[in-house]
Amino acid sequence: MRTIRAFTVAAAIVAALPSMAAAQAGRQFTDAWFWGVKAGGLTIGDSLRTSQAGVAGIEWLITRHYGGLYVSGGEAFFNRQTFTFRDPNALADSGFRAINLKNMRKFDVAAMGFPGDHLRWHPYVGVGFSYEQIASASPQAPFGNADQVAYADSVIAQHKVSFAPLFMGGAQYRMQRASVFGQISFSPMHSDFLLMNGRGYNIEYEVGLRYNVGTSIDRKP
Repeated sequence: MRTIRAFTVAAAIVAALPSMAAAQAGRQFTDAWFWGVKAGGLTIGDSLRTSQAGVAGIEWLITRHYGGLYVSGGEAFFNRQTFTFRDPNALADSGFRAINLKNMRKFDVAAMGFPGDHLRWHPYVGVGFSYEQIASASPQAPFGNADQVAYADSVIAQHKVSFAPLFMGGAQYRMQRASVFGQISFSPMHSDFLLMNGRGYNIEYEVGLRYNVGTSIDRKP
């Protein structure tokens, strides 16, 4: 009887090995819905120097076999200055006024492509757009009159927001409970955006974790 029981247990273990291995490999990448958290940096350069701003955010990734949809929201943390005319309507006042900038909120949407078939590593590329908004912008004194205050406020209101193309590339590695990823995105900057840095573009690099929360398609029983 003990021999029969041993053979029975051994047979059950052998039969369960494929499903156990599949569980260890983690959920499938294709036709999945991922929620993710990320952190990284934003390279902000001008004609004299390059500085780094910390970045943190959350994201959603919906995958199909060769394509998908990417949605991300985050914030870059920095303190910088930009300059505008002090009073463009007064010929006697040709100086510049400093505007203090603090942090930038971002909302990204991209159509994704997943080249090739891979077991754990999943490279990807994306093309979309980025909505960028300066979180806080305040002009520095002194103000000679109310017109100067109004002009500084109008510059901030008109140029604190930007829509720009977004290009990204990265790779995701699938584990049992989560996937780790790293990616780089490139976004040109409009010349009238308050954060315009003299080079016309920003580069963002990020790493993070994505969790597979289920299938992205309805499966019929």
